[in-house]
Amino acid sequence: MKNLFHKFGVGRSGWRLKGADLTETTENFSNPARGWYQIHTFNAQQEPDFQELEWCVDKKDTLALVLIDIGYFRDRDLEQEVLERIDRILLFFAERRYDCIVRVVYDHEGNAMEKEPFFFSQVLSHLRQICVVMGQYADFIFVYQGMLVGNWGEMHTSRFLQEDKLIQMGEALEAGLEGRVYLAVRRPVHWRMLHRNGAEDFSCAHAMGLFDDGMFGSESHMGTFGTMTRQTAAWDVPWVKEDELAFERELGKYAPMGGEAIYGEGYVETLTPEKVVRDFRKMQVTYLNKVYDEKILNLWKQWECPWPGVWKGKSVYEFVDAHLGYRLLVRKVSFAVKRETEEGVITVEAENTGFGGIYQEAELVLYVECYPMENASFLTNSSKENLTKGGENHVARPIRGWGGGEKREFSWQIELVPCALYLAAKRKQDGMTIRFANVSDGMGRVYLGHIHRR
Repeated sequence: MKNLFHKFGVGRSGWRLKGADLTETTENFSNPARGWYQIHTFNAQQEPDFQELEWCVDKKDTLALVLIDIGYFRDRDLEQEVLERIDRILLFFAERRYDCIVRVVYDHEGNAMEKEPFFFSQVLSHLRQICVVMGQYADFIFVYQGMLVGNWGEMHTSRFLQEDKLIQMGEALEAGLEGRVYLAVRRPVHWRMLHRNGAEDFSCAHAMGLFDDGMFGSESHMGTFGTMTRQTAAWDVPWVKEDELAFERELGKYAPMGGEAIYGEGYVETLTPEKVVRDFRKMQVTYLNKVYDEKILNLWKQWECPWPGVWKGKSVYEFVDAHLGYRLLVRKVSFAVKRETEEGVITVEAENTGFGGIYQEAELVLYVECYPMENASFLTNSSKENLTKGGENHVARPIRGWGGGEKREFSWQIELVPCALYLAAKRKQDGMTIRFANVSDGMGRVYLGHIHRR
């Protein structure tokens, strides 16, 4: 221990960190690729009224579900003007910097058997055409849901859900999008049909997650789960809820999960705040419909958080709102001095307290800002002589794959000068700021404290 203290110069160098208050905030803020969404429905044969659409979008949202119905073209390929119209729809949301959840369907009224193509070959042809358009907006499409088929595109009540057909549709999507867009299927058993090797390695399909549009509607989430345990059922058979949630927790490390919550008459009486949040954490939920089902959303607004701390007195809805997807919280900052290099070492301990993970390339950056002389009254005269101007960005730390509930530690070496320390996070593809759950400054940075010489 004595050698360790000598190596880092703890207690001998005279340099100290005066840490900041890292209390968690309950402030409502938006971060990319997570949160609430609302559905915007389009018929592919009709030109949208983009002026009216401008009034319908919620500028506070970072997500939008774009549902495009192509059922009118069930008996033929999509014409060029239709593909151009779909392009314009996606462009509208891309220009407004939404992370889109896209679902292209044959039916949005619950009548898929009447509106789907007669021949499966037409379904595959439509999928390939859709992939060409979506590929041009891969940077703005967060998740592509479903495989065109089923009522509301939810992969049920369809002639085309046999395993061999699912595999062909999955291959068409994967080939067309080349892993640049996350895919999502409706039920865990669909995922398992598409990934026979998944039992050994979930990362074999890092680009495919799930969308559960029956959350809390019943014990089975409206048919999402089955009645057999994992021990007694085959890989391609639905399992009971607890086994499926354990499966989803593993899958959620690699791909986003989301969907809709439903007010299940009778079953809702079995729910509690603890149970809802527990299931969300197991499902690693990143995104939810903000409109449907209003009855259960209103119930969450009436429930008071039963947990101590900053959330006491807040509603369960507010808690869910804040924890959809990732939520980064700086827990602790420590400082030491390396004698051999005469450099400081800043270590940040942080936790992703959200339900889900970070699924896009993102990074943490430490900012070191040296104090102007007029703001350095706490420094000794000898320390003031070492002041320099400006700030410095230190080596970024990648954070993609940081799962919900996971704690991580990050370290940086800095020059020993009187300075203030800030931590920032951003998405790499567009530099969009990722806000922390700590109080931050006007640029979304967390103040960690300042270095000074005693």
